[in-house]
Amino acid sequence: MHSTTLHNLNDALYALLKQKARKEGKSLNRTIQELLAEAAGLKNKAGHRAKKDIYTELCGATTASELKEMEESERDFEGIEEKDWQ
Repeated sequence: MHSTTLHNLNDALYALLKQKARKEGKSLNRTIQELLAEAAGLKNKAGHRAKKDIYTELCGATTASELKEMEESERDFEGIEEKDWQ
């Protein structure tokens, strides 16, 4: 986990963030974390993971080494064998 500090938040924004945190019974830090995650597409407003995360969990993701292996195994299909077309 990483930390950061936000500087120069205007008074209106800070008040809105504090009001939201208080209304939801959360810390200001947790409220800002959730807003940033939602804005980055990591979580939707209902608190669920983004669709891309669910897709990756269900279907998996191809690593760079797996992609290289697949491309190498498909190389045979790139060429045309003249004898196959006679």
